Amino acid sequence: MIDAALLSLSHKRTSRSRMENQTPIAKTPSVFGHAPSLISVTTNRFPVWMSRHPIQWLVSVAALIALLTLLCLGWIAYTVQHGLIQSSGERLVQAATHAAQQLDSSILERYRDIQLLSTTPMVQGQSPEALKAYLRRLARSHPAYRWIGVTDSQGKIIASTDPSLDSPDQSRHLWVQQARTLTDANILDAQTGETSGETLAITIVAPLHSPDRKFLGAISAVLDIPSLMTPLNTTVDTLKSSEWTGKSHVEYHVVNKNGDLVASSTVYEGGNLKQLGLPSAALVKQQERGFIEETDLHRGISVITAYAQVAVANTAPPQSWGILIHIDRENVLTPIRSFLKELSVLAILILLPLLGLVLGMTKTLHEELSATKREFQRASDAETVLRKRTETLHALIVAAQCLAAEQHIDGLLRQLLHLAKQNTGARYAALVIYEGNTHASIQFLTAGTDEAAAHAIRLIPFSQITQEFLRQGNGVIRLAHLRAHWDASELPQEHAPLTSFLGVQIRCHDQSFGHLSLANKATPHGDKGEFSAMDEQLLITLVAQAGTAIQNLQLLHDSKQQARHDSLTGLLNHSTTLTVLTQELLRAERSRQPLAILIADLDHFKQVNDTYGHLIGDLVLRETAKRLREASRLYDLVGRIGGEEFLIVVPNCDLDALRECAERFRSSISNQPFETQNGPLAVTVSIGATVWSSEHPVSQDLLRKMADYALYRVKHNGRNGVDIVPHPQVVEMNEMRKTA
Repeated sequence: MIDAALLSLSHKRTSRSRMENQTPIAKTPSVFGHAPSLISVTTNRFPVWMSRHPIQWLVSVAALIALLTLLCLGWIAYTVQHGLIQSSGERLVQAATHAAQQLDSSILERYRDIQLLSTTPMVQGQSPEALKAYLRRLARSHPAYRWIGVTDSQGKIIASTDPSLDSPDQSRHLWVQQARTLTDANILDAQTGETSGETLAITIVAPLHSPDRKFLGAISAVLDIPSLMTPLNTTVDTLKSSEWTGKSHVEYHVVNKNGDLVASSTVYEGGNLKQLGLPSAALVKQQERGFIEETDLHRGISVITAYAQVAVANTAPPQSWGILIHIDRENVLTPIRSFLKELSVLAILILLPLLGLVLGMTKTLHEELSATKREFQRASDAETVLRKRTETLHALIVAAQCLAAEQHIDGLLRQLLHLAKQNTGARYAALVIYEGNTHASIQFLTAGTDEAAAHAIRLIPFSQITQEFLRQGNGVIRLAHLRAHWDASELPQEHAPLTSFLGVQIRCHDQSFGHLSLANKATPHGDKGEFSAMDEQLLITLVAQAGTAIQNLQLLHDSKQQARHDSLTGLLNHSTTLTVLTQELLRAERSRQPLAILIADLDHFKQVNDTYGHLIGDLVLRETAKRLREASRLYDLVGRIGGEEFLIVVPNCDLDALRECAERFRSSISNQPFETQNGPLAVTVSIGATVWSSEHPVSQDLLRKMADYALYRVKHNGRNGVDIVPHPQVVEMNEMRKTA
């Protein structure tokens, strides 16, 4: 039915398109007598116009050629610009890769200095003064050394290049603690500390061991990151002097694998460039090298950024840096800027005269087309009015079929929204569903993209607007009623930008089910319009049909529920319980997850009926069902399969958890008396249980027999207990056959 409705709507749109192409006018000369003359105007006027203005057509051809020439020139300029950017990016990538190799070599040399120093015999057994002098000579060998120190096994400083930067006890510092676990020198990632002057620095740590591998202490060297950036500074200067000019804006950044800024060629605020949204900071972690066009975070201009990875060796955990070198896009395009300016001047000189000619021709052509369009529109409007009532009648028939075919309430309501909006021309439709007869909205469905109308309708208090519905004889609300409500509430009109409104109440079982609102009708030409009386009648009919369909769905749902559930306890009845058990067994076989079943039987229930009567017995059964539901999990299933016998299906429950699960159900019944009109009544329950597993798969009948046998053993042993048959053993199968 839904397909039929869509086919009908498609047929209407196709018919309207044919009408605009003049076919309907040609087929109905008796209704529109002036149609043949209109055809003559639209088919013969343009050739005559062309013959009367040959010069203008020649100028048009010349203008077209000129425009094509400009397009070709523009394409050439784009190609040259793109090639220049590509070559510049590749040159930056080469420079970044070379700088990365030099930086890696510089760090590796410092690492080998400290590694060699840790194995030198003179470090062990020397006087502190002699060791300090040796460390200072080593520090002066390269400007990157900011601090070098040696500790004993307790973390006490023995000697250092600058005692003012360290404390005597370094045992709590990370590098000392890591040195105890190292077997060779290691490089820590850039971090701050007292030995680095609270600025980012690299720390190289090496343990000191005796010949028998006993830990004697540690040696640490702090490397100044700016001093390590000499290869990058040299690379930037080389690029400026050889590739571009000294005024070119070439910068570099160094980031770690997380995107944190380690070093920069400019005064740049620290932070995580990856989190700040710099694409190159994210790409350098994924690719070894490359380049990308992006926006500079600091200056907000377009730059070309090349990136390359620096794999810092001998780090734990492994660390890698990324080098980002970028140049302003404008600096790259400077060589072709003069060419682009000359091309722009040439384009202006060519286009200005042509623009004047084109505007004159366009004005004449527009007048011709406007006259034709007005004549055609009058004929189209006349035919539209003639066909509107027939289309409305057909739409109601299709709508009734669609609503009657829906099997779910949500689908029915959305179908109602779609049909109401489609057949009335509303730009926005809203459906408010009430909870019972309280006028408290519990669901708000919409169709359309008119945000202003959506906001206005959401601001309307639905409890008050419902009263407006009730005061109307036909239950229809128009925009005038809303404006009166806004004036009474002193709500500014600009907060409710509705050009038209139509609302109808939906009633079901003589109660208010909700209301349907349509807003901002659009005419076929896109203009703002008012909802007509035909739209109002169509909406009232649709809502009445929807109310009937809702009642039918509710009756169908109630009958299905009654057929599946036990009328006394509300639990699943016998047949539904067995069906559910079959479904759960199939699901367990597919997922290979365990499935437990429990059969619970009230003890001496016949005595309860005989002693207290069936009213008390029914109360006990209802309360038992309630307690079993409360003791079960959300996805457990409880059903009544006999008078006082209940079957419980517990998915994903193995033997280890089954006894606890069964005890939970037993205690919910046996440990708390039942409150009756004759006072508290103690009732106990016996539970037999078993479990299906992929290791011991059995049929449904055998699974129930195993649970019945477990229940039999509980009854035989005195009742009010739990027994579990884990799997169909031979002895138990014999007993089960005897007691079947």
